[in-house]
Amino acid sequence: MLAPCIRIPAGTVHDPPMLEKSPHSKVTINDVAEKAGVSAMTVSRVMRNQGKIAPETRAHVLKVIRQLNYEPLSSARNLSGAYSRTIGIVIPYANDFREFRHGYEYEYALLIGALNVCKSHDFAVNIIETRDSNDVNLLVKKVLARQIGGYIVPAPASEYLDLLKTLKAHKLAFSTISAHDQTDSDLTVLADERTATQALTQKMLDLGHRRIAFIGGAPERRASVERQAGFLAAIHAHPDRDRIVYALHDCTAFFDDGLETGLRVLSQPQSQRPTAVQCLTDDIAAGVIAAAHRLKIPMPEGLSICGFDNFGLARKLSPALTTASLPAEDMGEAAALQVIDALEGRARQSVTTLPCKLVVRESIASAPLD
Repeated sequence: MLAPCIRIPAGTVHDPPMLEKSPHSKVTINDVAEKAGVSAMTVSRVMRNQGKIAPETRAHVLKVIRQLNYEPLSSARNLSGAYSRTIGIVIPYANDFREFRHGYEYEYALLIGALNVCKSHDFAVNIIETRDSNDVNLLVKKVLARQIGGYIVPAPASEYLDLLKTLKAHKLAFSTISAHDQTDSDLTVLADERTATQALTQKMLDLGHRRIAFIGGAPERRASVERQAGFLAAIHAHPDRDRIVYALHDCTAFFDDGLETGLRVLSQPQSQRPTAVQCLTDDIAAGVIAAAHRLKIPMPEGLSICGFDNFGLARKLSPALTTASLPAEDMGEAAALQVIDALEGRARQSVTTLPCKLVVRESIASAPLD
């Protein structure tokens, strides 16, 4: 049932004076309801931000609550600001997301990180899909209706520039994770993928590899750009760079692409094929390893391989994969803190960059003798 609408007569309206209360007086929810001219249930729903309450009624009830200094312990924090204590995590349309990620380790880790922080700050988490401009506009409406306080927008959703522009234009609290372009995001969380990839590539160069390939990448993805840049930085900084033969092979981030590209790259004559491969993801590396097995190339004696992400797959491969850990759970935590601090008026570092730890396993060895 809709709460009654409060009608204010036309003409000059003066705010009622603040009530003076004894320090020992105790205002009840019934006192608020009586002064506001609504039911106690309506006051309760306003405080809990539940039910269909007319905006005028909500504003009037909140005004009376402030006038009476009514602050029940269970809802005092909710009354101090006009925002919901729910953080939305924006993902692409589920079918598109399944196509982008064949496993769910990445999004699960982000969610766990966000949940850890939100739980400790008495916030809830809601996952919201986006498909088109209508869905983007719905994100704005959810904040205006106090259904959502602010948003975490992780990659790949953070690549949707129109989404970020819309959120920023409405001055909503949101943090991006791994956005390719941070222009439209005042708060963002990044991983130092470039430095980690450079270190992985450097390890293979230090093992004597001079024919080396990078497999995987799409120019519109921040991860692709940063990881390829790290690969190239290692080569260009090496004192023996004039003798290094390298190539970049673009493909999407999946096992099947790694297998197909790996078969093509590794089918070259032995004197020309790479002796080391840096892969964009562990999933691609698994495909390249499968290609090497199919071509009967011994690993790591005849081929060294590194990946990136260090989710569950890396340690299950044969040989176990040398890789770098994408700190997805920590990124979810950092983004949640940024949004909560923005909602509660606390300053926080606008860009948080987290390191990616190297994990060395059995998939790399000294370069084979030609």
